[in-house]
Amino acid sequence: MLCKEREKMGEIQKNIADGIIDMTELCRVECGEQEIDYFTLQALFERLGKSLDKLELAVSVSEYESISYRAGIEHSIEEWDSNTLMKLMDSYGKYNDKKRPIHKQYMTAMNAMEKYVREKDYASCLHGMEQALAWTLPGDWRQKVQIKQCLCNQEIRIILVIAYCQWKLGNTDGLTVHLEQLGWYILQHYTDTEEQVKVYPHCAWLLGQLYLEQGRVEEAYAMCRRGKESLIENGSLSPMWEMLKLEETCFGKLGRQAELTRCRKYQEAVAFLYEAAGVHLESNMVAVFMKSSFQGEFIITNELVRDLREARGLSQEELSADICTQETLSRIEKGRTPNKKKLYQLLKRMGMERESYYGFIEAADYELYEKVRQYNQCFSKGRQDEATKLLGEIEKELDMTRPVNRQFIGKGHILEQVTQGRLPYEQANQQLLELLHLTMPSVGSDKRIYRVPFRIEYTIWNYIAVNLRRNGRIEEALQIYEELIQCYKRSRVVMRYHAVPGLTLYINYAGFLEEHDELERAKEIGVEGLHHSLECCRGDTAGDILANLSLVYGKQGLPDSEEKYLRYGYSLIRLYDREDMTDVLKKAYKEKFRKVLD
Repeated sequence: MLCKEREKMGEIQKNIADGIIDMTELCRVECGEQEIDYFTLQALFERLGKSLDKLELAVSVSEYESISYRAGIEHSIEEWDSNTLMKLMDSYGKYNDKKRPIHKQYMTAMNAMEKYVREKDYASCLHGMEQALAWTLPGDWRQKVQIKQCLCNQEIRIILVIAYCQWKLGNTDGLTVHLEQLGWYILQHYTDTEEQVKVYPHCAWLLGQLYLEQGRVEEAYAMCRRGKESLIENGSLSPMWEMLKLEETCFGKLGRQAELTRCRKYQEAVAFLYEAAGVHLESNMVAVFMKSSFQGEFIITNELVRDLREARGLSQEELSADICTQETLSRIEKGRTPNKKKLYQLLKRMGMERESYYGFIEAADYELYEKVRQYNQCFSKGRQDEATKLLGEIEKELDMTRPVNRQFIGKGHILEQVTQGRLPYEQANQQLLELLHLTMPSVGSDKRIYRVPFRIEYTIWNYIAVNLRRNGRIEEALQIYEELIQCYKRSRVVMRYHAVPGLTLYINYAGFLEEHDELERAKEIGVEGLHHSLECCRGDTAGDILANLSLVYGKQGLPDSEEKYLRYGYSLIRLYDREDMTDVLKKAYKEKFRKVLD
């Protein structure tokens, strides 16, 4: 996929390999002769402006630990906690290949961040970040941006911290022009908006601040608007708070009072989201620049083998026979990185043919994953005709002998028929279960969800639950959601790395619990959902959860909380242009409180 996408974009290997990986090694990777670590692979895709978030990746325990430590490091920076940051960096150093430039760069950058968190010294942070950038981009970053050097996400974020420190230190000669060039590079080269949103709004915010200092208020607002549009399109929460504060300043200087009032309402809603989740909101822009808003999926291979074996009632001795020793299998299940050939043999013996794990479909063409994302957005927003057209295009290009592809397309056709009223819910669920069993067959035990489901498998379970509720069988629907959430919690992988399933799981489960009058559990799941939204940097779905919680508080006889959660839920949904829900919430608010939301 990497090779095909690079050639399609007309990029030579040198352009994406420079500073990251040896050319000979990249050739072996593109030929499928060699595997590389997750972070190096991620950087190569990002230099093509593409996101790995669309793919569901199977990783070993050690790879997952490395990814997890990075999340902890980011959190300690947000909390200004240098002691925890140092401890996490020491532990993280054991899990990565220290020879890789991308890892050397990360460690150098985090050392600079540790000094900044401890001393709040912009000059030392600037120096450290310049050293970090030099691991993959030797020379002046301005020249690299000017010649449109291929840049990965990590490099861009480091450049933004350097530029931010220069601004704070008053070293702004030529900075505006170079940030404008960086912004245009991101927009033109990062054609995948899911990757673009991780860096473009941050660049737009910094440019907006520079324009303000220069008295160029209209240009500052224009830049602010572009950055905010990127966040809204992708449902992203970071750096929405900072963008709204910048917008507030612009509206104030431009005398646009009505828009200023609305902007402040959005600020209140974002602040309330953090308050409702019990999370302190503090603007730490250096932390924001360095924060990863990854929204992909991980499955740990070691857990997959163990869960499948136990569900099928096999002993370690029975499963390992003629493949590996029982001791080797035991070490794999406890966390040892498995040999890929043996891993595939073990999975095949348990009825799982898939040797690679993808979100929704299995294909070599990255464009198909982009189409799948467009399809999902159209379907969720009720643009049915557009969704149907995209599904047909995807089906024509997929290898339909692959079970996971038949599963995705089949699910799409079933949902179309249900939406159009041509297929009864009970019959739809029978067909959905048949599709589910293509990759998650029944194992004859009392466990229906015996391993962490892949993304499409979760989607099918979700629609089965929704159909059960529509048919008046809400208790059965709740049982499915409880099984799902317990399955995710048994896994070492935290919900942050089941980003997409978690968003609908928390919304639907909390809503169904409230409808069934299990109010305390509904509140518990709702608050977990708010935390999940913050961890995944997703503001678009947080409004739904706040609206669910307003119903809980209403039933508990707490009208003030009911009103506040509904009002702020509406504001968040309106901020993210969720037209499908704004009218619903506005009507509900008017009926309940006899007041109109604007």
